[in-house]
Amino acid sequence: MNLRTRLLISYMVFVGALAAVGGWGAWHLHELGEVTRHIVADNYDDVVAIQEMMASIGRQDSAVLLALLGQRENARARLARYRELFDANFRKAEGHITEPGEAELTESVRRDREAYYREVDALFSELERGHAPKTKGPEAFGRDALFLRQEALFSRLRGDCIRLLQLHDRAILTKAEEGRRVTQLWFFATIGLVSSLVLSGIVLAVFLSGRIVRPVRELTATAARIARGDLEVKARVDTQDEVGALAAEFNRMAERIRELRRSDLGNLIVAQQTTEAAIDSLYDPVIVTDAHGMVTKLNPAAEELFGSEAENRGRPVADIARASRIAVAVSETLRSQQPVAAEDAASALSLAVDGTERAYRLRTTPMRDEEGRLLGAVTLLQDITHLREIDRVKSEFIATASHELHTPLTSLHMGVHLLLEGAAGALADKQREVLQACHEDCERLEELMRDLLDLSKIEAGDRPPFLRSVRVEEVVSATAESFRAQAEARGIKLTTETPADLPCALADRLQIDRVISNLVSNALRHTGAGGGIRISAVRRNGSVAIAVMDTGHGIPPEHLPHIFDKFVQVPNAPSGRAGLGLAISKRIIEAHGGRLVVQSTVGQGTTFTFTLPVADEAPASSPTEA
Repeated sequence: MNLRTRLLISYMVFVGALAAVGGWGAWHLHELGEVTRHIVADNYDDVVAIQEMMASIGRQDSAVLLALLGQRENARARLARYRELFDANFRKAEGHITEPGEAELTESVRRDREAYYREVDALFSELERGHAPKTKGPEAFGRDALFLRQEALFSRLRGDCIRLLQLHDRAILTKAEEGRRVTQLWFFATIGLVSSLVLSGIVLAVFLSGRIVRPVRELTATAARIARGDLEVKARVDTQDEVGALAAEFNRMAERIRELRRSDLGNLIVAQQTTEAAIDSLYDPVIVTDAHGMVTKLNPAAEELFGSEAENRGRPVADIARASRIAVAVSETLRSQQPVAAEDAASALSLAVDGTERAYRLRTTPMRDEEGRLLGAVTLLQDITHLREIDRVKSEFIATASHELHTPLTSLHMGVHLLLEGAAGALADKQREVLQACHEDCERLEELMRDLLDLSKIEAGDRPPFLRSVRVEEVVSATAESFRAQAEARGIKLTTETPADLPCALADRLQIDRVISNLVSNALRHTGAGGGIRISAVRRNGSVAIAVMDTGHGIPPEHLPHIFDKFVQVPNAPSGRAGLGLAISKRIIEAHGGRLVVQSTVGQGTTFTFTLPVADEAPASSPTEA
């Protein structure tokens, strides 16, 4: 008897037992389903309908309030819509009465509904005759009486619905308890039947395991030795059944593995297939070139831009790329063996795809083998069309808003200033206080407009930094002196710390002045009297790190990840600007090729640190400083 026949006989026994258990379970599940169906059919649908009735009658009451507030057209439409919804659900509940006492409650709902509708219609008629909500006199008294009557009917109708809902809830609980008792009985009966079948199955399994598992164990031991690297072992199974055939095929497979092991072909095939599958699955276009800049691979997304891979393989990337910057990036990556990436929105590539212009962010990375030898380059074109569109809409909005707000804001500012200067005669102290607050608000609005325009220009790439060699200690000292009087007036100690051998930084002097000023201004606003602020600069690898440290309130940990977002305000912090200073500072530092980070502990203080690249040349004054 072969293995198939033995397994078939044993499985037929189990199938028979399974069929018996299945039939038993199906019969009882059918009965349980009937119980559940009665619960749903008799009560659940009515519960849903009553809940909908309660929700719609509540919205009708809201429509009455809207009418009293003067929005009669909107209120009339809402009233008609939710009245129709209430009536539809009431008809559904009325047509399916299954519980004792349900008919009386349903009839009570009907009576109260009709009375409520009459009172609401009368109230709307009263309002439509011209009695506005603020009307005084006899008309208002009549309207208020109608409103009170309809509110009383609303409460009574809602109470009827609640009692009807409670009736069905009790019915559901009663039927559910009945179903639980039946289910418990069937559960213990099923446990007894299944236990008997399990014991019988265990006896049969033990009997068959000795006949079937022995050759399988032999084959498993052989496979384990092959997995440990012993490719010369062979499976020795003498049976003539399917396990014997499997052992023969297993031995042939081991021989094939030995052949592949003798060469690196297997590893190369697996690596190539994995790499190609990964590249082809990318949504963004990918160009792979060799160490000489020749195209070796295009994924499907890149084929839509540059043509099929078969036509372009082996050609220089400059011949297939429709933008010279792609070829320049590949050439620079192969020359320097360093990644080349254009992260800002202004450096995006514009390419036409199916007649539509799309924007791409260019990123090129060198490929190396295990010994560090250059193999080629991978170029990724990340689709940022949606980001560019967002930037365009944002820039247009900011430009339009600033243009529209500039003239009236200037006029308002000038008018307030003239009033404060006495152009309209002497002012009372309270009047001068109010005008002074208006004057400060105008200044804040003007500052917000300037910040918004600056941020928009920086993000769009319209204001790149004018990089020159800058003495960092001079920038730090100048900024500290500009804030020293303000710090002393608040009782805050402002100090600087710069080593004598600090190298020059490659930066835009005016923009870095602005960054340090923003950070010091924030520190002054969040540090109390008796605290301290320190501005320090040190050399760190190939850059200069400038830090502004204060002993103020600190930033809660949950706000640290978002501290550089636009319009971020830390709760319970002193009021200041609109929350754009740190966002502008971060983008300025990133445009310089550096990073701006923050560390803070609540109650101990905050430290903002940014880096600038070290300049190779001697310091020179920038034209923008003159």
